[in-house]
Amino acid sequence: MGWINSITRGAFGIRADISGAPAPWDDYWYSPLGTSSASGMRVNADSVMRIAAVQACVSIIARNIAMMPCKIYTENSAGSKKIVAHHPIYSRPNNSQTAFEFKQMMEAHVELRGNAYAEIVPGRRGAIDQLIPMHPDRVHVEMMKPSGRLRYVYNDPLTAQTRNLMQEEVFHLRNFSDNGMTGQSTIAMNVDTFGVALAEQDYVARFLKNDSTPHLAMEGLNFKTREDENLYRAKWQAGQTGEKRHQVAILPPGVSIKAIGINPHDAQLLDSRKFSRIQICSVFGVPPHLIGETEKTATYASVEQFNIMFAVQCILPRLVMWEQAIQRDLILDEKYFAKFSMAALLRGDTASRFAAYAVAIQTGWMCQNDVRGFEDLNPVEDGDTYWRPAAWIPLGQVSTAGQTGGTPEKNPDQPSVGDDAAGDNASTATYKTRLLALVSSAAERCVRKEVAALRKLEDRACTKTEIEQFYAAHAEFISSALHVTAAVARRFCADHLFVLLNDEQPLSVISRFEVSGARELAALAVGGLK
Repeated sequence: MGWINSITRGAFGIRADISGAPAPWDDYWYSPLGTSSASGMRVNADSVMRIAAVQACVSIIARNIAMMPCKIYTENSAGSKKIVAHHPIYSRPNNSQTAFEFKQMMEAHVELRGNAYAEIVPGRRGAIDQLIPMHPDRVHVEMMKPSGRLRYVYNDPLTAQTRNLMQEEVFHLRNFSDNGMTGQSTIAMNVDTFGVALAEQDYVARFLKNDSTPHLAMEGLNFKTREDENLYRAKWQAGQTGEKRHQVAILPPGVSIKAIGINPHDAQLLDSRKFSRIQICSVFGVPPHLIGETEKTATYASVEQFNIMFAVQCILPRLVMWEQAIQRDLILDEKYFAKFSMAALLRGDTASRFAAYAVAIQTGWMCQNDVRGFEDLNPVEDGDTYWRPAAWIPLGQVSTAGQTGGTPEKNPDQPSVGDDAAGDNASTATYKTRLLALVSSAAERCVRKEVAALRKLEDRACTKTEIEQFYAAHAEFISSALHVTAAVARRFCADHLFVLLNDEQPLSVISRFEVSGARELAALAVGGLK
């Protein structure tokens, strides 16, 4: 009977190829037919992949998530974390897929169908040896009463049987959900948006198939029978289509041709298709410039900010979904947790990256080997040392020393100056010099703020009351920024206010403040620390 089945399947296959309908054994008959949109197009996860913008958005999201390593960590009693390299889900998920392929396919299922499923198979590596993907169209989720636990009914294509899997046997990723069991499909929630895009795409395809010419109508013909009309129409089409298109046509006397319908230009089809692409990008949260849809706002300077927005607003929420699903379904011990590394996605250009590394090394929260690890370089000898500027001291020590009038702790490496008056004076002078250097940076910031505010007030011809109100608030800012007493801050502001109000050229006064104000404020701060 094998040869009969072979002939039957071959015949059905030929019929399917000729008619365009899927064969009886095709997966088409097991997949949802989709939802009818307002445009008349039926929309489902497979049909929308014909839209280039949808394919681009799904591919960009899935590839970016797939390329990020998912690492399993554990924390010790001191709060530091380390990578667990031998955890079962740290390596490849199953025997046929790499980690990249698995994550890319699962994320595509979430974007197109709202859910992604993988069967948890135990084996030689423990309770979680493999993760076998299950197509979402073949999975039905039920909630068992009264426990509320989930059961997954799976139509297995390998065994052609229906299997029931319990909640602890399935790794499940959900999109936005309104019932707590299954996620909603992005396609189903925006069916009209994708239906319009499909209708526009099909219209363009039919228009091009018709040699980019609109439908024609003939006036002045008079046929005696329907057969004569059909014969003339067939003769006309045969002479103007295929290899004979664009030939000169001869019309009977009194017959004219006119185009019917609206051409794509009048219908603003290009603008409509552009709007559809932008709408699709907004649905998936992908910046339009990533799929080649450039906007006037996307300049060279703003592209970097758009990429950061893509990482934070689009990719990060999906990574949190993955991490928490892994924590719920795949990690059996609470001392372990999953974390995706976004370092590759947020990696800046060479100049910005190296400048950030320099700051990190100089401030002591990264070492040379940490940086070399990020750049895929081998560690160097003595590269694990963490450095910090020796001239820095805690701000509390500066405040205490200034308030009590004492001197900073002496450096044991420097020779002692003794207890005589000359030695004390030299020590006090050295202390004040160093303190001035520390305070100058904060004083310059306070004066820059003052000068900028005064120039704005001068531009709009402010009143005396507004200037006095500004200096009252500015005195509080100086007191907080420099840790000086309120009296010292008010004294500085009162001096500047007096000069400003009694000078006939305010602009020149403001310029003098910009030159000498920081030096004056720093000198006052050294003598008036809280």
